[in-house]
Amino acid sequence: MPKHEQSIPLHGMETDTALALAMRSLQNLQWDVMLATETGVAGHTPRNWSTKGQQIVITVDNDFLTVKSEMVNGESLDLGKRNSKNVVAFTEEWEALLGQVSDLSEQRQALADLRQKTIQVVQQQEKEAAEVDAAMNLSKSNLYVTYVIMAINILVFVLMALNGAGIFEPDGLVHLRWGSNFAPLTLSGDWWRLITCTFLHFGIIHLAMNMYSLYMVGIYLEPMLGKIRYVAAYLATGILASLASLWWHTEPSNSAGASGAVFGMYGVFLALLTTNLIPKQVRQSLLGSIGIFVMYNLFYGMKGGVDNAAHIGGLLSGIAIGYIYALSIKKEKEGREPMRWVAAAVAVAACVVAFMYLQQNKVADEERQEIVNEIGQISYKGNDAFNAKLGEFDKLHAQVQVMLQNEGIVGNQKGIIDSIMPLWDKLDQVLLSTAKMDISPVSHTKAERLSQYVALCKSQMQVLLEMIAKGEQPPLLDRFTNLRDSAKKVFAKAIE
Repeated sequence: MPKHEQSIPLHGMETDTALALAMRSLQNLQWDVMLATETGVAGHTPRNWSTKGQQIVITVDNDFLTVKSEMVNGESLDLGKRNSKNVVAFTEEWEALLGQVSDLSEQRQALADLRQKTIQVVQQQEKEAAEVDAAMNLSKSNLYVTYVIMAINILVFVLMALNGAGIFEPDGLVHLRWGSNFAPLTLSGDWWRLITCTFLHFGIIHLAMNMYSLYMVGIYLEPMLGKIRYVAAYLATGILASLASLWWHTEPSNSAGASGAVFGMYGVFLALLTTNLIPKQVRQSLLGSIGIFVMYNLFYGMKGGVDNAAHIGGLLSGIAIGYIYALSIKKEKEGREPMRWVAAAVAVAACVVAFMYLQQNKVADEERQEIVNEIGQISYKGNDAFNAKLGEFDKLHAQVQVMLQNEGIVGNQKGIIDSIMPLWDKLDQVLLSTAKMDISPVSHTKAERLSQYVALCKSQMQVLLEMIAKGEQPPLLDRFTNLRDSAKKVFAKAIE
């Protein structure tokens, strides 16, 4: 953060004298003096509508007094040069008071009192920090589980991106193939989607937000819960969040993301923060910040495209699990035998609820097969190109049908040879160009049937040319009629 400092030679002045004079300078400038040590004092400039104030630190070392002004409120730039102005103001006041070093008894006493007060404040802070550490186990644990969960999510995202899922604009079809939560599939046998969907994300922004949120809550929860309880809570709330999504959406929704499980972990933390397990001095501030985070994200989730049902399901299940964990943690801190079965019970309960819901809300095999077939149809890379070719086929086919209604063209050999036959050849070429496309077997069959139709129509035109040259002889007429009827049947089957 922006800062500015300057050293002033003391020319042999004693440390206490220099610090007492520094305190008088700060007082004259009407800056707050906050703490003092044996070799320094610290204060703060006033806050007002235009500034949050700056921290002022004055230290004595090697016959120099160093004054430093620093912005400590998150500022990235010192556009108004406030730090340098503060240092100049202090230096000028210091130099103006150099002639009053013999009259510093009041400041010396204030310096001694502030040192004693600083010691008490430090001791109190150390005591509170020890209480917090004893309650939350922050210094005796690591975040290995949180890091592993984050690594799995990131690795899956990279692999899915390589598979075509999209980095910024996701392809929901890829997510379906990788295990997103989609009711017709989840409720017809793919129970594992309740879990796998919590490791998939719709774009890098979605991933980044969820991983940041998980890390921020994991800092506190993993050390406090322990790794087994932490993993059990993450998976259980993830499963229950997925169930809530299935229950809420009357129309199938392609749902994925770790946010349900992440909300679950925030629910666990909220529950713990409403108990006496966490010391009051941090409980209130954390409860406020976590509460604001949850409310903001739930409100944000009300907009379209966000699965708020999973968020709420995860949050509520997390709160319930949090109170269960609070009871077990409290008993452990009272010296009773650890309730090691609680984590397993939470995981089993989530699985039982999931099993019961899946059994009572099964999707018929026919509906599942229809969805599977549809997914299979749209999963080929050449679909867009094939549809474009079909569009081209339809335009040419419409042109040739118009010509076939024109007796002036159909009634003579030149019209057929010069106008109609070239269009049939073009139609044939359009269909031949689809042979090597990456499209479904159904699409290939469609193209083959249309090719058969074109071939029959071309043969029909050849017979018509013979009839114009030789007259409408019965064998030719019968052959023409058979070809026409066969062409109609093949075309009807091709477009069904």
